[in-house]
Amino acid sequence: MDFYTKLVSGVLFPLHERLKHHSSVAVRRHMEQSQWWDAERLRAYQLERLRTLLKRAAEKVPYYRRVFSELDFHAGDLRSLDDLRRLPLLTKEVIRQNADDMKASDAVGLARFNTGGSSGEPLVFHIGNERVSHDVAAKWRATRWWDVDIGDREIVVWGSPVELGSQDRVRALRDRLFRSRLIPAFDMSPRNLDRFVEEIHAFRPAMLFGYPSSLSRIGQHALDQGVDLSQRGIRVAFVTSERLYDEQKAVIERAFGCPVANGYGGR
Repeated sequence: MDFYTKLVSGVLFPLHERLKHHSSVAVRRHMEQSQWWDAERLRAYQLERLRTLLKRAAEKVPYYRRVFSELDFHAGDLRSLDDLRRLPLLTKEVIRQNADDMKASDAVGLARFNTGGSSGEPLVFHIGNERVSHDVAAKWRATRWWDVDIGDREIVVWGSPVELGSQDRVRALRDRLFRSRLIPAFDMSPRNLDRFVEEIHAFRPAMLFGYPSSLSRIGQHALDQGVDLSQRGIRVAFVTSERLYDEQKAVIERAFGCPVANGYGGR
């Protein structure tokens, strides 16, 4: 890890998270400690955290207060995961019908999200800073498993219209500070593919992040054009949001000279 990566991961990014009222640093540290616990200790911790979550839901969330009361369900009596069988399944329709009652009475700073609607109607939901902190921490920990960290040079191949359309000065400054470059995933003309290959070659990223279809297409273009990206110091290619096919994995590994880490989720 070079000095600048240490500066970003140890100072700048923690400051960034603190300003956003996220506890990501503390959560990541705890994850990196608890990942080495034995199975018995993990199960006990899981049950303890689950019991705490259900107690809070019973006290603060109108929907669950009502459901628990109707079923005479008491979180403090939870003894195993099998006890959850008493609770009804949470479906998209239930969430839509009880959207306001799903919010904790003391919730503040909730952010609105929605699914892509691939199964029909998009599902709208809200998450708070605690959930975001855990998401950031989990991705951060997974990044560090591959001997890279926030602050290492990164190329992100992404296609979110919201993100691609909101590269304001603050976001652009943040990306420059963190040495992260965003290139569009859905604009794969031959001319742009030439430009993307050239940018990866010149930038020498330590990691790539994006859709497997997009990264494999860029990789195949580099191979077809005889451009060797396998010696540019890329340590890992993170792929997500789509199914990773064997042929895509093979192209990415061959073109960029690095392993492929397949994750479930999004940016």
